[in-house]
Amino acid sequence: MKFKFTFFLILMSFVHIYSQMTIKGIVKDENKLPISFATAALISAADSTLVKGSLTDDTGSYIIENIAPGVYKVMASYLGYDNVFSDAFELKSENRGATIDINFLQKGVVLDAAVITAKRPFLEQKSDRLVVNVANSAVAAGGTAMEILQKVPGVVVTQEKVTLGGSQNLQVWVDGKPSPYTDMNALLRDMPGDQIDKIELITQPGAAFDAAGGPILNVVLKRNADLGWKVTTSLTLSGYRMDQSAFDRGWRDYGRVNPSANLTYRSGKINLFGNLSYNTGNGFSTADLKRNIFSEVYRGKNFDEYNYDFINVRAGADYYLSEKSTIGTSFRTWQRNSLGDALNRTSVLDDTESVLFTIFNTETHDIRDRSGNFYNIYYKNDINKKTGRMFNVDLDYNTFDTEMINNLAIFNDETPQKRSLSRQVVEQPVNIIVGKADYLHPIDSTFTIETGLKSSNATVDNDLKFYRSDVLSPQESNDFLYKENIHAAYVNLTKKVSKLELKAGLRAEQTIVKGTSMGIDTLDRNYIQLFPSASALYRLNQNMAIQTSYARRVNRPGFQQQNPFSNFIDSLTYTRGNPNLRPEDNHTGQVNLTFDGQPFFGVSYSVTNDVIIENAPKLEGTKTFTNVENLAQNKRVEIQLNFPIKIGKVIDGFGGNQAIYNAYNAEYLGNPYNASRWHWLAYWQINATLPYEIKLEFGGFYMTRFLEEFVTIDPLGGANLGISRSFADKKGRIALSWNDIFYSQNANVSIDFQDIQLRLLQREFSQNLRLTCSYTFGNTKVKNLQSRDSASEAEASRVKVD
Repeated sequence: MKFKFTFFLILMSFVHIYSQMTIKGIVKDENKLPISFATAALISAADSTLVKGSLTDDTGSYIIENIAPGVYKVMASYLGYDNVFSDAFELKSENRGATIDINFLQKGVVLDAAVITAKRPFLEQKSDRLVVNVANSAVAAGGTAMEILQKVPGVVVTQEKVTLGGSQNLQVWVDGKPSPYTDMNALLRDMPGDQIDKIELITQPGAAFDAAGGPILNVVLKRNADLGWKVTTSLTLSGYRMDQSAFDRGWRDYGRVNPSANLTYRSGKINLFGNLSYNTGNGFSTADLKRNIFSEVYRGKNFDEYNYDFINVRAGADYYLSEKSTIGTSFRTWQRNSLGDALNRTSVLDDTESVLFTIFNTETHDIRDRSGNFYNIYYKNDINKKTGRMFNVDLDYNTFDTEMINNLAIFNDETPQKRSLSRQVVEQPVNIIVGKADYLHPIDSTFTIETGLKSSNATVDNDLKFYRSDVLSPQESNDFLYKENIHAAYVNLTKKVSKLELKAGLRAEQTIVKGTSMGIDTLDRNYIQLFPSASALYRLNQNMAIQTSYARRVNRPGFQQQNPFSNFIDSLTYTRGNPNLRPEDNHTGQVNLTFDGQPFFGVSYSVTNDVIIENAPKLEGTKTFTNVENLAQNKRVEIQLNFPIKIGKVIDGFGGNQAIYNAYNAEYLGNPYNASRWHWLAYWQINATLPYEIKLEFGGFYMTRFLEEFVTIDPLGGANLGISRSFADKKGRIALSWNDIFYSQNANVSIDFQDIQLRLLQREFSQNLRLTCSYTFGNTKVKNLQSRDSASEAEASRVKVD
């Protein structure tokens, strides 16, 4: 079989004058403006060869003439937008032709009043973000949000945290909303993946985005509504047997059950949507730890099993006040309850590990209850749809609540009846109010001004009570109250000159932070910062473009990082926050080359000052703890090469490589810490479309040993395989996937600095089999509208965006 790595599509016209049938239409951009020099191509449905092609003129119109009867597909493409492929359709001799008007936000085909479906590619490179469409992935079916995020090129999950090429300076947003005061990694581990429509990777956010944080991974949840009503139900069963004999447990069974239902309804000016999902199951994590402390070696084995229940409810409504104005509201609530039991057995040996001094045990029983509520109301006014002039207002209110009880019992093998008992009780309510307004004003077809305001208010109360033998220990208890206000304003200017598009932005933010610990002021800051950004896009030709950009960003210390009290993980390990942390200051520049709108080659360079080191290790007697400190300057280089894959006529996908250089220059504990390392990351996603509505997927990643702060992590990788089949006229779908086939997503971590030597091997429930079945009831013939689009009923019945 011949492998074809497809980097461009050459349009050729094969004239076959058989009849006078004509295909014509207009191609428009997201602002309903005509696009010149876009490609419209007629493709044979039998073998995907190109029959005829055309380019749009100055009015966005194209004509493909002299078309013979036959079965065809239509493709429309333009740099910076996703290609649109229709389903196969038949032109008969009695037809006079077909009219295909395409809007790159609303893609659809009209042929004698029939509806033709447009398909989205798995990977799309937009002008400012990479979009990964996971809604119909066989591997993604039934998975959690964290499992699905691993399908994004460059995203790797290590130590139960989502990273980008190993860097933890990554923000995870949901529906364009950040949640900096809650544990997003914990939420992603439970969120059902069938709610996700697509994932957007924004490596260099501009002035319209909050200045805080690094690259943004935006999880976009499904929110399309059909005319009429539609209900989609699904059930996922997942499980695996694991050999835990290394922890004296033998073979153990793990799994989860995840039923869910989605409802959409649209009639007239009203659009309603809702989702209900439930996730229950069990899992595990293990850790094999070796610590060298002076002349002794501490070998610890930790085995943790847990059971959990997670429920998630989403609902919302849009009301189209007029052709230009829309008002809407949405609500999301979730709750997770879990019980966990862990046993840590630590052997204390001499430095040769030949003499055993003692063995002591730490039993942990956890009760964790977390919940969250999100409320949103918005107003959108398309002041002038022809030019794209628009005004938006959003108001959000969020609450998060965490209640945790952690019971510890410490005893040795010789006298197990003598136990040291302690208990941590944590209550942490979070309240966030955010309001913002955005205004977009095109001066003419080449010059646009965008501006906006945003204000947020957050209150976090961390009440920790520590008990020893049921007696409150005031010295080890703490009540930390944190308040943060951020006020921001921004302006973006965009100018198009021939093949060149220029964009410049400036964001100003005022940050006001106050913190008290047990009634004593520990934080009081008020400062203003400016964040410039700039980018340029030059179209070398119809297929290729080069893009360059620069942005200044800030990474403010998180609430938990500034909490000055200690949080015990086990009897020998704890973490401690630092109220004196300063924000990180980051400068990033990048150059990218795209081909047919797909990411091809890119280089980025960033410098971060006052790096917040999350895991700065220290010794306190025989105890190891990590402190959060501003310690270093970090320099990072990323070189990226991506390529599409095509094998024959049924297999396609993508592959990619990243070479990443990470360097730290710090002064810590009176000694310099200068560490640097190159590492290589490879990833791939291959899809096969087979007869009988069968689809196959094979994807994965591999990353060599890499450096993150004081931590070195050995090579790790993962591979996933999935198969799915549609049935009942595509109303039903069944999918089976095998995840982490080789059980290779295990982190092997080491720290070697001065007297601190630590090595840790972690395992968790990453290898599993998953079976998902879904079925759709109701109106599946009239197709979806893009969220928040006030198109007319007639347009809605003719357009589909998957």
